[in-house]
Amino acid sequence: MNLTRRQETFINRFLDLYRELNGPIHYSLLAERVGVSPFTAYDMLRLLEEKGYVTSEYRIGSEKPSVGRSAVVFIPTEVASRRIEELTNGADLGDWDSTKSRILARIRTSEFQDRILAEEMLARVPPDAPETLRYCFEVMMVLILRLGRGTGRHILVERLPQFLKPKGTISRSGLLLLGGFVLGLLANENAIDLDWDQSIIKQVERYQALVMEMEPRLYRSLGDGIKDMFALVLQS
Repeated sequence: MNLTRRQETFINRFLDLYRELNGPIHYSLLAERVGVSPFTAYDMLRLLEEKGYVTSEYRIGSEKPSVGRSAVVFIPTEVASRRIEELTNGADLGDWDSTKSRILARIRTSEFQDRILAEEMLARVPPDAPETLRYCFEVMMVLILRLGRGTGRHILVERLPQFLKPKGTISRSGLLLLGGFVLGLLANENAIDLDWDQSIIKQVERYQALVMEMEPRLYRSLGDGIKDMFALVLQS
């Protein structure tokens, strides 16, 4: 069952807290971790319980086992663990190299014009795709192909080293800024229409949210892949 970005944040923080304490979580603890009221945390956990991501049970306070008041605590389900693994780990890195190679090969040999290929790829990329690396890679592919060969592309070529340094470690912030920058170039060139605009904005927002949750090894792999893709497309 799909989750909103806010629900994903709650599940992520909940699992972090669960691993940290190695036991069931009271909603007040989650509220402190997320920075919301206990009422909000409780309501969200009940909603996530309905979706199958947590279960609840009542326990007696350990300090007064015989007379203590019972309190509701929450435990993650296997569904929650799998969901966060998908969001944070994305596609297996062993498969990622072959996936990236296939996508780049298609760009090299494709007979489609840039716009046709970009819109075809956009139609194939759902907002909740579990293969995180491929999803983020294809979002950036759509953006660069949609940009075409105008002034925006020349600006991107000049500015790209600021986001993806040719040498050194790729940063999370560089990947986050890159998506917004290319989207801004598209808007500046009036290269998007209203129908397409709303769709691609959601894709970029999703891309940024996933990059924020990625482990360093994953966003570095993504950055290396985007470098290869940009080198191919921008020089064509």
